[in-house]
Amino acid sequence: MKKAHLFAFAKAIPNAYATVLYSDSMGIGLGMMALTFLSPIVGLAGFFTLICAMLTSRLLGFEDWDSKSGILSFNSLLIGMAIAYYYPYSGMGTLSGHFFALLVIASLVTLFLYVAVNYLCLTTFKIPSMSLAFSISAVFFWYYLVRSGNFSGLNFQKPLLFSPNLQLGAYWRSYFLSLGSIMFVPDVLAGILLALVLFMITRIGFLLSLVGWSICWLLLGYVNMGDTYGMFFPGFNLILISLAIGSVYLIPGKSSYLLAVFATIAGFLLAYAMSGKFYYSDFMSGRPLFLYLPIFAFPVNIVVITMIYALKLRIRPRSPVMNDYGILHPEKALDTYLSGYRRFSNIGIPQLEMPVAGQWLVTQGHHGEHTHKEEWALAWDFEIEDKQGKKFSDEELTLSDYYSYGKSVYAAAAGYVAKVVNSIPDNSIGDANTIDNWGNYVSISHGYGFYSLYAHLKEGSVKLSEGDYVKVGEKIAQVGNSGRSFVPHLHFQAQAGAEAGSRSLYCNILNYKQACAEGGYRFVASGIPQEGEMISALIPEKDLANILQIGYGQSQTFAVKSNNGNFTEQWKTDLDLLGKHYLVSDAKAKLGFSVYHGIFNALDLTGNRNSALAAFAYAAGRIPWAEKQSLTWQDEPSLSVTMNKFWKNLTLFLIPFFKPIRVESDSCLSSDGDGISLESITHLYVFGMKLRQRRATIDLDRKHGIRSTRLFDAKGLILTATHFSSEETNNV
Repeated sequence: MKKAHLFAFAKAIPNAYATVLYSDSMGIGLGMMALTFLSPIVGLAGFFTLICAMLTSRLLGFEDWDSKSGILSFNSLLIGMAIAYYYPYSGMGTLSGHFFALLVIASLVTLFLYVAVNYLCLTTFKIPSMSLAFSISAVFFWYYLVRSGNFSGLNFQKPLLFSPNLQLGAYWRSYFLSLGSIMFVPDVLAGILLALVLFMITRIGFLLSLVGWSICWLLLGYVNMGDTYGMFFPGFNLILISLAIGSVYLIPGKSSYLLAVFATIAGFLLAYAMSGKFYYSDFMSGRPLFLYLPIFAFPVNIVVITMIYALKLRIRPRSPVMNDYGILHPEKALDTYLSGYRRFSNIGIPQLEMPVAGQWLVTQGHHGEHTHKEEWALAWDFEIEDKQGKKFSDEELTLSDYYSYGKSVYAAAAGYVAKVVNSIPDNSIGDANTIDNWGNYVSISHGYGFYSLYAHLKEGSVKLSEGDYVKVGEKIAQVGNSGRSFVPHLHFQAQAGAEAGSRSLYCNILNYKQACAEGGYRFVASGIPQEGEMISALIPEKDLANILQIGYGQSQTFAVKSNNGNFTEQWKTDLDLLGKHYLVSDAKAKLGFSVYHGIFNALDLTGNRNSALAAFAYAAGRIPWAEKQSLTWQDEPSLSVTMNKFWKNLTLFLIPFFKPIRVESDSCLSSDGDGISLESITHLYVFGMKLRQRRATIDLDRKHGIRSTRLFDAKGLILTATHFSSEETNNV
């Protein structure tokens, strides 16, 4: 085994332990592994079956030797601990070959079962099978131990290395016992240690564990059921349900917390219903007549898989938001959501691009006074108007006199052409066809019952056929004057069916500029154009990454002058395994970013907050490249840019309930000779009161990219960084 493979193998071990708590945290993994050894036989058995499964999965090719993941083997870890917990024990020296043979067999059976069951769950439900394979396997091996006489339900508890007699109230004692039971060490000390590890890693996760147990505690009292009635400390199932629904598979928030409460109640009812007794067929002196059946992790698996699968089937995804980022840490997932998806769009609202090029006047918007009413209220009419307020050239005699007539219409999103009407004649100016109200039109299906409609098109201008696939931005027709249209214009809407006249649907327009009365434009990343607004699509700069010199393998160096002294700072662009780009500074700072639709977006900042990269992050929350024009916009920068780790984590913990800290920025981009100047003013509000303000500027041009950046506070200039060299390396 190569050294690198050995390192990866060693790292996968704590990762397997962490997976039990839906985590990829090394800290949680090491903590959970350590606490299992409070019960030496349980800890050793779990470790032994885990190693067996990891070796087998690599030898048989289920995963590579350089894999650092323990996901494939964590079910085998659980089955090893379960067998050790139930197996008769009177000292380490009394363990027989039968015990170790059983561990090996159980480890491999559970591994194969997990591979098969997980594949079925992923292909059928689009969700991992979690510990379902363990639960199935555990039932069979528990039954084997009972039938073989190795488990009688008496005196099977395993000795602990130490178990101090801690005097706690019934609530807390049962909570810690339930936590410890997750790793088959139902001991108060084990539970306390696991709770401490959980709290240090994720406060949201710790809170939800208390929510899950509190519901269990209340329901146990309501049904007057003891801790061990048919359950192996019932709280552990409900703790895991609350944690999974509230913060792992869903982005933490009010709705996910409420759903976690409901799921926890459902899990309790399921656990109660599955509780039962196993009666022996024959009587034996000294042996009880029956055993309570353990339900292992069936409730958490059934409830979580069912609920998450059901949420994936929503026609219009709204809150709670699915965690599709592959980030298991609740706070990190919430931060990624806030600094990424939620910042740039609105959950559950489809996002479409402008269907026309150039500057257009919205002559009728949502709920317009003429025709945009009732089921057809969520639509726009677009026309071209010149600086004099006219929509036609010298004389209004023919259709071609209108600026809009014959202009190209583009697909607002990719999809398949669902319906085409192309043979209705255009009306003369002032006339309308009230029989064919929609005139010539194209509807495009974007899946899930969502369509876009382009109506009143020019006769014969549609060159597509029904069933054709169109890309976003592909020309589909020309603006006309067919149907109920007195003057040439484009009617555009999202709707629920292929036929014209289907119910209109709410949607946003992406990345457009709104002309301002005082001059310049206001950039809107995602919004609803209003009637009377003059808007145009932001033309994306396809080569923005190279212009800013932030392509993969590129680096640039800056001369920095700050209150902390003068130094040079180098930035290098890196890429992680998930495809996320980073600017990495040798001043020990790191900025995650994306370049999407020709717009640079700063996502998250870690490390040295006195670096030039941190100053750049203040100014470059968002950079929509636009030359020879003035552009303003508002943004809500990532929390990590404006506050340190402590305040960020506190804010993330409170955000699901209320938002005590709010960050806003006002930015202005203007032409500066051959370059561009960007200024951003970032405001930090605490309980609605402005606590702090930072002003940052960047000078840009096509030749040098980032020429300089400056950061100011209330007292004046804090830092200046000036570009003086750049280079590109080939790291492929």
